[in-house]
Amino acid sequence: MKNSNRKFAANYWIRSGTVSILQQVCNFIVGFAGFFFLVRLTSKDDYGTWILFLSTISLSEITRNELIQNALIKYVSVSEDNDRGKIIATSFAINMVVTTILALILAGIAPLLGHIWDAPAISNMLWLYLISFFIVGIQMQCNAIEQAYLNFKGLFLSSFLKQFLFLVALIVAYFLNYALTLIQLVELNIISAAVGTIVSWHYARRHLTFKWKFDLEWAKKLLNYGKYTMATSLHATFSNVMDQMMLGALLAPAAVSSFNIANRISNMAHIPTNAMATIVFPQGAIRFESDGRDAMKLLYEKSVGSILAILTPVVLILYLFAEPIIHIIVGEQYLDAIPLLRVTLLYCLLIPYSRQTGTILESTGNTKLNFLLVLFTGAFNIVLNIFLIQKFGVIGAVYGALTARISFFLVARHYLKSLFGINLWAPWKYAVQFYPDIYRKLFHKVS
Repeated sequence: MKNSNRKFAANYWIRSGTVSILQQVCNFIVGFAGFFFLVRLTSKDDYGTWILFLSTISLSEITRNELIQNALIKYVSVSEDNDRGKIIATSFAINMVVTTILALILAGIAPLLGHIWDAPAISNMLWLYLISFFIVGIQMQCNAIEQAYLNFKGLFLSSFLKQFLFLVALIVAYFLNYALTLIQLVELNIISAAVGTIVSWHYARRHLTFKWKFDLEWAKKLLNYGKYTMATSLHATFSNVMDQMMLGALLAPAAVSSFNIANRISNMAHIPTNAMATIVFPQGAIRFESDGRDAMKLLYEKSVGSILAILTPVVLILYLFAEPIIHIIVGEQYLDAIPLLRVTLLYCLLIPYSRQTGTILESTGNTKLNFLLVLFTGAFNIVLNIFLIQKFGVIGAVYGALTARISFFLVARHYLKSLFGINLWAPWKYAVQFYPDIYRKLFHKVS
């Protein structure tokens, strides 16, 4: 029986890890290619406005998705078959209610945001986007159900196609020398979201055999779990986009462009982090139920170590060749992004720690603690930005982000050690072992 369980675990990590990393790599390549053409199709001000638009809608989607998604994955993955239908039906009802409320809020604040950022086009963009908001809500629901059953193909294909269609439209516009307006970009977003949702439904539909009946007890469980997950992810996302929003308010949309470009390029280093978080969460929930604290210690240290092994060479290459990379990717008009990129890369090595800290805490039910850690980091980052942006300009936002992430690392170290006995230096041991282990598994048969 033990051998059977080990074989299943090994197959899970190989199968899920391959699909998840493939998803992250493909999504990054397609998304990055879209970015490559987009900066050439828009002015610096229009690109900055587009980034402010994306920052706003990301907060709306995270609020909705995290209230529902992780709770749905957790309870469906560990519940009996007769409860799964109730959970899925109740979760979908909550999804529709929350989506409607957030859509009304977004529609109401759209003119105010346009005024704050001195970007009048934002209002019409956000109003039109509400169509996509409802569509993507269904896609999220289907993807979460598939993840709960430890399947990732639909998640991969839906995300890939959504970005790929958007990319194709940008390429066509670029070679036809057609100037896309910001409203047309939003329309493309709606079309690609609809295609991605159809694909998600196709893969998840075999698990959608349930009665449309709202269960109050399951609603309480889902919301009680999801409220901290939502708050945590909302603060984490806000911390990521807050720099851009504050730059837009304190300086101008053009300042957002250079900052975003530095972040976009450094995102090359985030692929293994995002891939590992996707597969660790459902596995963490299952292992904590069966094996407890020791399983979490090993899971955290090995997952962070694997990420660091892949991440470190990428960060070094990007740091050393920052100037030619900026030249090739975005051209002469964004040379001011070079120092921003180098500072941004400094905190990339801390991101695996913070991301997996959140994943482990949430999958073990410590959602409130994770929320408080992220809340502290986000609030500290805002205070730093108020002073640093005004003193140093755009690079002040990068200094603020670096300082805030170092603070999170130091505080999280204390809680991870006390809860799970995790040593935050131990992942480097697994990072050193990573490539020899991969070599042995690929080229040597293990009995």
